[in-house]
Amino acid sequence: MQRISSNPHPSSLLFDIWLVTHLTTNLLDEALRDLAVTADEFGLYSLLRELGPATPTQISRWTGMAPTTVSGMVRRLTVRGHIAQMPNPRDARSRLLGLTDEGHRVANDGGGRLAAVMPKLLDAVGPHTSMAHVGLRRLDRALRVVIGAAERPDEPLPGETGEAIDGGSVPYAGTPLTETQRQEVQQFIRWIIDRDASPANRR
Repeated sequence: MQRISSNPHPSSLLFDIWLVTHLTTNLLDEALRDLAVTADEFGLYSLLRELGPATPTQISRWTGMAPTTVSGMVRRLTVRGHIAQMPNPRDARSRLLGLTDEGHRVANDGGGRLAAVMPKLLDAVGPHTSMAHVGLRRLDRALRVVIGAAERPDEPLPGETGEAIDGGSVPYAGTPLTETQRQEVQQFIRWIIDRDASPANRR
């Protein structure tokens, strides 16, 4: 007998991630279309622009991309004149990959196009932007643990590692909070910050 599910719309964390991944790719591809750069390629432009030259192995470990995927992408961007190789002063056996001047121009132009899209996205997210951002970073960290990827090379977000948000503190002399309760308090504080910072509340 065929089993009839009580939930016709299957949902799981991995299914949600899959949907968000493709929706994000669609958004980025459309925003970057006139630059002839894909979402995945622009991610590499952004990584090298923010962190400077890196080895193919570092790129693979940071992003979770297969080495063959990184190699293929690097070949395409090298042909375009957007990436160049340079000696690695720490390891003569490897080479560093860095953006050329033209690569930096494309990265900056793409950044401007994404900045133009962000207000619409933030308005759609609403007053919980910080909560969503921190939630994604926690998901990022969990996925890295599961697949054995390297830690993110950039700085953690405020509140992501338990430090006071925006350098502030809220006095509390009651019963010590559990970790779950502390995270809920931090999320509520972020909600207040986002709510008060929204354009509607600044009018």
